[in-house]
Amino acid sequence: MKKIFTRFLKRLQRKPKFFLVDNKSKCIEAFTLQGTKYFCFDDPFNMPSGRAFMALAFYEEFRMRCTYDYLKLHCKAVDILLSGSNKKINLNEIWQIHRNLKERIELVPIPDHIYKLASVVFFDESESPYAYDFNYGQKKIEMWKQEPNILDFFLSTPLVDLMPSLRSESIGLKTFLPLVEQMDQAHQSKLHEIVSP
Repeated sequence: MKKIFTRFLKRLQRKPKFFLVDNKSKCIEAFTLQGTKYFCFDDPFNMPSGRAFMALAFYEEFRMRCTYDYLKLHCKAVDILLSGSNKKINLNEIWQIHRNLKERIELVPIPDHIYKLASVVFFDESESPYAYDFNYGQKKIEMWKQEPNILDFFLSTPLVDLMPSLRSESIGLKTFLPLVEQMDQAHQSKLHEIVSP
């Protein structure tokens, strides 16, 4: 049993073969950025389960227009406001953060959600095509954010197959991107203000 588990762990950590993975999924070169080649599966719906489950988690964030951390922060803020620590429940504050949450549902996608999903779909030679390394994914995202046109590029790749609504929203996304990022920061600032005054 120990041998099987050890072989499984080695398989997750080995460098990928960029032809066929498990005789099912074909890896293809997607793009090169700053000298690093990035690959993806020719069929984004047929990626190994380690990456697919992470893609599903990030897709849910995209669909809700907020992260799990944002929802936890929102719940914590509501708990604080409802506790009435100064003998009063602040309905104005509750109404404001509730309105902020409702606004998020109607927003065009927040760019971070697109970057997160891209970090799953696109991988370099140092990554395993079978599993997703969250810390390495964050490093890729930070590097990609330094490139001014990378978001436009992602909107023209197989990534859009995983998020079909981006096809219709891509014009709105480009137009309203600065506004969406400002609104996201304002919403988060308000929650942090309540949670840690």
